[in-house]
Amino acid sequence: MMLSRSKACFIGCLLWVLFLPTAQALSLGDIKLNSSLNDPLDAEIMIYSTDAGEILNARIQLASQEIHSKAGLSINQHLRNLQFKAIAKDNGRFAIKVTTLKPVSEPVLEFIIELTGGNSNLIRGYALHLDPPSL
Repeated sequence: MMLSRSKACFIGCLLWVLFLPTAQALSLGDIKLNSSLNDPLDAEIMIYSTDAGEILNARIQLASQEIHSKAGLSINQHLRNLQFKAIAKDNGRFAIKVTTLKPVSEPVLEFIIELTGGNSNLIRGYALHLDPPSL
């Protein structure tokens, strides 16, 4: 499968950003979903860093439309409603709380977040598959 020139450039840029020496001090883990389809979104992304201040002062946001477009994604209304907040966990680690106030009716959410803190600038994509609540 051949990648288009723009997707190859986007992937190259992501790899370059992710492997900068300053970006290695801060990294993001997988996303854990705590909600179901037709509920307000509740998910967490683990943050790994040696500097708590960097995490708590980081700016976390949905990446721009341009970045989403380069990855072949669009920003729909559900993505516009995403809220991001760095939180301290009980175990002393940190996470990004990803929430919405309104219920999410889309079964799949694909989005890219941008985290900027200290000397770090990370861009990472996530896909959430929301299943209906179990009966």
